[in-house]
Amino acid sequence: MKKITYLFILFSITFFGQCPDPVITSWTMGNTYANFDGTNNNSIVSYEIQYNEGVVFNPGTPAPAGVQSFTFNNFPATLTGLTSSTNYYFTIRSICASDTGSWHDDGNNGPDLWTTTSDCPNSIPYFNNFQDGSCWPNPSNHTNNGNPGNWWYYNGFGDSTGNIFAISESWNQNSGVLFPDCWMVLGPIDMSGATDLTLSWKVRGVDPAWCQENYTIYFGNSNDITDLENSIHSYSETISNIGDACGTNWADRVFNISGFSDPQGYIALRHHGVSDMFQLHIDDIGLNSTLSLLEEDNSNIEIFPNPVNSHLNIVSNLNQIGTNYLIYDNTGKVIMNGKINELNFTLDLNSFSEGIYFISIGNTYNQKFIISRN
Repeated sequence: MKKITYLFILFSITFFGQCPDPVITSWTMGNTYANFDGTNNNSIVSYEIQYNEGVVFNPGTPAPAGVQSFTFNNFPATLTGLTSSTNYYFTIRSICASDTGSWHDDGNNGPDLWTTTSDCPNSIPYFNNFQDGSCWPNPSNHTNNGNPGNWWYYNGFGDSTGNIFAISESWNQNSGVLFPDCWMVLGPIDMSGATDLTLSWKVRGVDPAWCQENYTIYFGNSNDITDLENSIHSYSETISNIGDACGTNWADRVFNISGFSDPQGYIALRHHGVSDMFQLHIDDIGLNSTLSLLEEDNSNIEIFPNPVNSHLNIVSNLNQIGTNYLIYDNTGKVIMNGKINELNFTLDLNSFSEGIYFISIGNTYNQKFIISRN
């Protein structure tokens, strides 16, 4: 009787045995990828992940319409081709030689929600050119105290060259005269090891007939606007109608920050104290240690023209001969590299399409430039 019972149990286990669930030990999201790790099992031939952007789904065989499938044989594995700052729903199952396991998720209540990260600036050297909309500050870092006023916003489709920048208005066609007191706070920024800094940006009052916008840029250790308004680190300007920031050309601004000792920093843009002009534009906000900026200044590097049609000229000094240069597109992909081999050096850009690019020379020089063939 014992033998019969034992054989029946063994037969039942063998006949009704199910492909084991995957054992996940870690699941991490990057900006365009997801990494999975787990415990491999010799009885599992492969694993299938089904995933969908933004919408929950019921997994199936084959995957439902619009749902993506990713199969791999062993842990660890990496899924690529995702979009940064985007919600995805995931579920996973094991595939064995004779059958497949159940779809597995946290709580067994349907695909789990995971969000890809943003590849946004958060440390020194800090550089924000607003090209990645996912790095735009969330609503809690905006205020609109104007009466009436408007919020800071960015031109999501860019200008004629594709350049994206921050905008605040003191007049618009729909509302007429505005009285802005609009704040936008960027950060936190990891300030480890940095005490003496230089904050830089580009600015313009874009309508040459109505360019006299007023603004302040603050730097402090909090994202609270009251604390920032009382910060000892600030720069205020009313754009002059005969100044370099009046009209469509960008003007460079810099101010130094000394003795900052907090672990985190915040940059605030405030458009205020003005009405009945047009638009204030700000772009290319940089924060760097004074030492590295002095090194950059000492390099005496100049690139021109900018925008460029076909050939970009680089003028440097003897210290830069033999220094590596890199050119990136606006996704961060390196598309050209080489060495500076003479004081007056020219790069042929004819093979590149119109758009925004970045050049890095050594460890101290970074500059945005635009290819335009209009």
